[in-house]
Amino acid sequence: MILHKRRMVAGLLAAIVAGSSCFAQQAAGEVSAAKASTAGPAGLAGLLERAHSLLAQGRPEEALSILTPQIPWYAGSPEFDYLLGISALDTGRPGDAILAFERVLAVQPDHLQARAEIARAYLAVNEKESARRQFEVVAANRIPPEVRRVIDSYLALIGRSDETPGPKLLAYVEFGTGWDSNVSLGSLSNQWLLGSGIPVTPIGISKPISSPVMLAGGGASAVIPMGGGWDATAGGQFSGHWYTSEHTLDIVSTDLFAGVNYQASCHQFSMLAQYQHLHVYDTTFRNAVGGLLQWRCDVDSRTQVGTFLQHFDLRFPDLGERDARRNVAGATMARVLGSQSGPVLVMGAYGGNEIPKQDIPQLRYQLYGGRAAVTTWLGAGWRGSAALSIEYRNYAGEEPLFGTVRHDRQTDLRVGAERRFGRHWTIFPEIVFTRNASTLPPNDFQRVQALVTARYGF
Repeated sequence: MILHKRRMVAGLLAAIVAGSSCFAQQAAGEVSAAKASTAGPAGLAGLLERAHSLLAQGRPEEALSILTPQIPWYAGSPEFDYLLGISALDTGRPGDAILAFERVLAVQPDHLQARAEIARAYLAVNEKESARRQFEVVAANRIPPEVRRVIDSYLALIGRSDETPGPKLLAYVEFGTGWDSNVSLGSLSNQWLLGSGIPVTPIGISKPISSPVMLAGGGASAVIPMGGGWDATAGGQFSGHWYTSEHTLDIVSTDLFAGVNYQASCHQFSMLAQYQHLHVYDTTFRNAVGGLLQWRCDVDSRTQVGTFLQHFDLRFPDLGERDARRNVAGATMARVLGSQSGPVLVMGAYGGNEIPKQDIPQLRYQLYGGRAAVTTWLGAGWRGSAALSIEYRNYAGEEPLFGTVRHDRQTDLRVGAERRFGRHWTIFPEIVFTRNASTLPPNDFQRVQALVTARYGF
């Protein structure tokens, strides 16, 4: 029945896509002569004709077997990727199908057949919300009544599953490696000037220390529907960084959360209790207990706005004078640019303070900052991302040893990418640049991290 629906959707949509009946000849013209010269004797047009014939005969495995070896040459050609995605989906490989259909939509955002098929692939991997969005985009176009009935049946199926949902469980583990130019956050300055006018040369841990790094982490979360728009949620994650050149700076963090979510119309409210434990080398560095209040609203199919309020009570077992309360409030916005498969822009701004429990002015500060990030499709299954954030911290009192009031401006630039392999594996290479410009010499530092992480999602 599903296969019949797919053929109905694809066939009927083809009738309203100009020139779709001559897909092989169109695709042949989209590939460069250099690529074509390295292909088999039949060329792209002949390859697509054979694959289309096999699919029409209900032989997707054979179609996939002749298309897969040609991916290095023809990935990026919309008609090739479309038939590749159909073959993968009809042979039970929805993850590969999603990658192929994403390439089609990146080149031809108005390819309604590919959009309907990627929606079906999302359903196969249980990404119902992504499937719903794609089906709704197709339904918003002028399509034949037969197609609309099929699309409506899929949307109704998703709606019924939403009415009586069961618990949702997600989990992942990840491993990685890389290099860190300054694991100690060592000062850029080779000489510090104390408040008394005496120059001091930093030594040891106060200087930048570079090191290879090993990464490991994991996490799990559960969402349990309670009815009436309410969900209960709980979960946690841990991550570890181990530095081969300076094990005394090894860091392991554990985060736990539990709370409730409420959704009504476009509005989503979250109320979470949070706990964080930070372990450095062989001792507890910091414990934090707090909560998060968050509101989000999907203004339309491409825009989301939100606000949040967060409070943490910070405890330092070996540095009691640093115990403090931290409060932060902010606003966020996310926007899909261009077509539904276009780049996604995320922006946010926030402000707050950290107030020590003891009366120590040089540890009390106000903070404010902003962040902008963009993700976009790069081709060949890769999505790229870039994020820039700036945070200012202004302290209330003079640092006695240096005779100056501390002011920081921390800039973080992150450039990375991700690629999914099959249904479970994703790889994340990234480069992170950090510059903290501070009026307090020990806190004036620069850092570069180059990391590669592989994640397995359950």
